[in-house]
Amino acid sequence: MTTPLDVPAIPQPRPQRELILDKAVELFAARGFEAMTMRLLGDAVGLDNSSLYRHFSGKTALAGAALDRVAGEVLALIEDQVAQTGPVTPATLETVAADAGGYFFDRPAAARLMLHWIMSMGAEGQGFSVSASATDTSRPGGRLLEVMQQWLGDGARRGDLRRHATPDAVIILLGAVLLRPATYGYLLASLEPTGSRAAARETWLLELRAAVRGAFAP
Repeated sequence: MTTPLDVPAIPQPRPQRELILDKAVELFAARGFEAMTMRLLGDAVGLDNSSLYRHFSGKTALAGAALDRVAGEVLALIEDQVAQTGPVTPATLETVAADAGGYFFDRPAAARLMLHWIMSMGAEGQGFSVSASATDTSRPGGRLLEVMQQWLGDGARRGDLRRHATPDAVIILLGAVLLRPATYGYLLASLEPTGSRAAARETWLLELRAAVRGAFAP
């Protein structure tokens, strides 16, 4: 006899706002800020402009929300490890980098979105216009950068990590984690169409660990 516990749960549809953000991450990553339009997004998700504007006040707010989504998910993934007391060793840094790197390898559009945001910093009136500043620690992107900066700085002060200027340390780690996921999926499909993405992921994470160890081991 089947009991209620034996009945498989019916997957619940994602809320409309989340579906919009899913597609917005992909389109901003692929087209950049200027070329991505609300009409293009509406066509992709099957909504008219008035429906989109019920969720987001405009394209800049939408880009900020997309970035918040990505940065918030990465922050949630690594924050518990970063918050642990004790030495920040190259081994712990490798694990954090591999966790974040795996997230971005599985979501190359999210990696490209983060790169758009980082590369637009300081470009007045140009680039990727978002409502999320890198210095706004009340938002996930600013908080993620702050956590990384503090964590790497603590490790360097204790002598557990190689001493870099703090901004350089953050840039080194972000570059290691983001650059290959942002491009590799497309290159893999082009250069090795029969290649296993799972095998490529495993190989890259090993290489990422080695690169982080080489960059930060004292």
